[in-house]
Amino acid sequence: MTQRMDAVVIGGGQAGLAAGCHLRRLGIEYVVLDAHPAPGARRGTWPTTSTAGPSSTR
Repeated sequence: MTQRMDAVVIGGGQAGLAAGCHLRRLGIEYVVLDAHPAPGARRGTWPTTSTAGPSSTR
């Protein structure tokens, strides 16, 4: 079976899922491709995010 998509999002992490959300809001057909079986699977692999950016709670 072949299905045509308007966009392909590479990576199902936080940024890839956010991109998919925006594409859906725009009515664009898309698919998210990721090496992991579950979306956002790498999310819990970092030991800490306290220095990741302006949203840190330090």
